Amino acid sequence: MSDIQGRVAGDQTYALISSYGIYDRDIHQKLFKKVPRAGALSWMRALEGRMTKRKTRRHVYDFYEEGQFFKAAITIAGASNTGSADSIVTLSSGDHQEAGTESYPVLNQQVVYEDETVGFVSAKVTSVDGAHTVTITPQNDSQDVRTAGVVGGTLVFFSNAQKERSTATTGRIPKVVKVTNGIQTFREKFEVSDWESQNEVEFMYNGSKHLYVKGIDDTADSFAIQEELGLLIGQVSDATFHTGNDNIKTIKGLIPQITDSGNTMEYFDTPDMTTFDDAILILNKAFGDHEYIVGQGLNVNLGLKNWLIDFAQAGTGNISFSAFQGGKEQAISLNFKSVFIEPYSFHFQTWAILSHSDSLGAGNMPYKHMLIFIPTGKTKNPYRQEGENEYEPYLQCAYSDPQGAPFQNKGDYKLWETGANAKSGGTSDELTREIHFASYKGLEVRCRNRFLIARRTV
Repeated sequence: MSDIQGRVAGDQTYALISSYGIYDRDIHQKLFKKVPRAGALSWMRALEGRMTKRKTRRHVYDFYEEGQFFKAAITIAGASNTGSADSIVTLSSGDHQEAGTESYPVLNQQVVYEDETVGFVSAKVTSVDGAHTVTITPQNDSQDVRTAGVVGGTLVFFSNAQKERSTATTGRIPKVVKVTNGIQTFREKFEVSDWESQNEVEFMYNGSKHLYVKGIDDTADSFAIQEELGLLIGQVSDATFHTGNDNIKTIKGLIPQITDSGNTMEYFDTPDMTTFDDAILILNKAFGDHEYIVGQGLNVNLGLKNWLIDFAQAGTGNISFSAFQGGKEQAISLNFKSVFIEPYSFHFQTWAILSHSDSLGAGNMPYKHMLIFIPTGKTKNPYRQEGENEYEPYLQCAYSDPQGAPFQNKGDYKLWETGANAKSGGTSDELTREIHFASYKGLEVRCRNRFLIARRTV
C-alpha cells in the first residue's frame, strides 16, 4: 500500500476495482470491511449455483427450449353425434399450435373420457384453423362415446392401435420453441473533482496493482441495482420505442417472461399450505421439476411466519425455543426455510429487493407479496449452438463482450475512467476524474412453462 494516499507513480498502469467486481473476493473483506448494499439486495447472487452466465456474439440472440413431450389431453369445445355410434369432438382453441394449424391427436389413437369411456380416433379434420375435429368410434357396444363427451370436459389420447400390415403412423416429437431476446446496455458514472479524487487506496491483488477510489462503491451499487432490476422486471422494447431519433433497446426480465409464457396464480391475503397445494397442481400439470427455489418478498416471509405460529398452536411442536445467558433469556426460531410435499421440495429465499422500501417495495407495488418459483437443476438444450452445452441451467445471464483495454474489461462489464485527472491519461482539460461502468446483458429463461409466479389478491 502506498505511503501517501492518492499518490500513484505516473509510469504505472493500474486496474480500477470496485465492490461490483470484488464482492466474492477475500480482498474486499480484508481491505474495506463493507458488504455492498447492492449485494444485500441482489436476487441473482441469491441464486448462486443455480444460475450461470454465458457470452453471446450477437446483440439480438436466440435460444431454444423444449415444449411438453407428453401433452396428451384436450378440452372438449364441442361434441356432436353423426347418426351412428360415433361422436365428433371439436378441440378447444388452446389445444392448437402454430396459429391454429396444428393439434395433438393423430389417427388410430385410443382415447378415454372423464367417465372412463374408451374410444378410438377414426378420422381427423383440420380444415378450420383453431377448430380441428376428431371422430371418436366406440371400441365395443358397452362404450357409448355419444354421451361421454360434454363441453368443457377432458379427453385424453393414451395409446395407439394398428391393423395387420399397418403403414407408418404419424409421429410426434416435442415442440421446440425459438425464443428471441436482446442485450440491453447499462451504464453508470461517478465523478470527482481534483480535490476529492485524492481519497483513494492503492493495493496489490493477485500480482496486479489496483486502485480503490472512495465513493466508487456508491456508483457500483447503483450500477448493479440497475442491472438487477432490468433483468428482473424489464419489458422488451419494440420498433416503435425511441426517444428523439435514437432507438433504445430494452429486454424482458424474469417476472414478465414468467407472466407471459410461464404459469401464474393468486393467493388470498396471506400464503399458507393451500398456496403450495395450488402451486404443486399447476407445476405438476406443466411437468415441472420436483425441486424449486422460491424467491419471495419480506412480506411473504412474515405471512408464512404467522401461518407457522397458527400451525404450532395446534400442538405440533414446530417452533423451537433456545436459551441464552445461562437460561435467563429465550429466543424463538421462526426460520421458515423449506416445504417438502412428496415429491416436491420448495426452498425459500427472501429477496430483499422485492420489498425494498425505496424501490420495488414502495407504496402499493405488488412485488413484496410475490412468490417466484424457479426450478433447480438443468434442462436439455434441443439445439446446441457454438459454446453451449447439451444441458443448461434454467436461468442464464447472457452478456456481450464489453470490449476495451484488458485492464478495463472485467469480463461481463467494463470499468474505465476519463477526465484530466484520469490515471490512464488525461482525456479533457477539466480537472475532474470520471469513473464509468458499462455492460451489455440479457436474461435467458429456459422452459418457462416450468416457472410460476404467485401474486396476492385481497
